[in-house]
Amino acid sequence: MNRLKPTSGTRRIRTTIAGAVLCAMVALASPTIANAQECQPGIDAAWSVQRATYDQLWLGLVPNLDQLRGLLDAVSNQTSYAALLTAARSIATSVPNGRLVLTLPDGTVVVDTSHADGETPANANSYAHFQAKSINENHNTRVAIMAAQAYPCGLAIETKPSTSTGNVESYLAARLGPHLNSSGTARLSIVQP
Repeated sequence: MNRLKPTSGTRRIRTTIAGAVLCAMVALASPTIANAQECQPGIDAAWSVQRATYDQLWLGLVPNLDQLRGLLDAVSNQTSYAALLTAARSIATSVPNGRLVLTLPDGTVVVDTSHADGETPANANSYAHFQAKSINENHNTRVAIMAAQAYPCGLAIETKPSTSTGNVESYLAARLGPHLNSSGTARLSIVQP
């Protein structure tokens, strides 16, 4: 049998087609890769490692996002702040050892349920302390909060030691409103054993 030897041009075409087919297969087999800019990179893999924890955080936080956004948008005095704080405390207790932090889009902490409520100490949850930005340090560099604001899907996760409580916590952050025009971020966490 006499076979023709492929030319270098034919080999280039075959290599190009094979590369295109491989890229298409990877994109179809892995929507996360195809849409890497939609959500925080690595979220699927990290979620699968701690599925039970992140699923619990999801169930505690996501059904309450509209309520939190409405209450946050309404904050204008201590009375409206108290309504937001009451909802935040309720959501925080929906998971064991839960903590809810609410921030403005710039990272200003509005509520941190790991802190006391009232006028003392200076970092307690109150409208005056929110206005003074003294409830907690700015959270715009926290990975989950920053990623929830930055990526269109509006959700992000991380597990790390808390600078506020000292505990290792797993966090689920969700943007409150549309991408690039939100009211802020809600971040629910569970203390890891």
